[in-house]
Amino acid sequence: MRKVLWWTLGVVVVVGVVAFAFRGTLLRYVPGIIGRLNDPIGPTQIVTWGANPAWPADQPRPPNVVVILADDLGFNDITLDGGVANGPHGPLVPTPNIDSIAHDGVRFLNGYTGNATCAPSRAAIMTGRYATRFGFEFTPAPKAFSRLIANFNYETRKPIYHPELED
Repeated sequence: MRKVLWWTLGVVVVVGVVAFAFRGTLLRYVPGIIGRLNDPIGPTQIVTWGANPAWPADQPRPPNVVVILADDLGFNDITLDGGVANGPHGPLVPTPNIDSIAHDGVRFLNGYTGNATCAPSRAAIMTGRYATRFGFEFTPAPKAFSRLIANFNYETRKPIYHPELED
């Protein structure tokens, strides 16, 4: 029993010394190592689509895909939902085409975005990958804009600005 305790203590000490020695580098790689151990996204697979028995075999079937791409459009920006697009005297930015889709019987209640900001979402659409998988986690902003935002005083929390990370 004592041997097991000493071996365990020795392993913990060695791991601790290595972690301390490489703490700057190690902290950058640990999330990636853990992600590779438990990666929910498997390799790309070929999808074989079966024929639709209701569609005539001699006629080509049109694709059954709908992509609505709206940059910086939130759920509450559509006039149908009574969001911020509706001002006190009517819609500020009317969205009649999107509203007509819902009025005709189709409501899209689930959606997907690659990121919460525009530039990484666009990069995800163009590449077909999560933006964080190729290093595009944030929307690039000019230095002057970042400095300006850092001086704002919000009620919830103050923005974080790192001048030492400037080029």
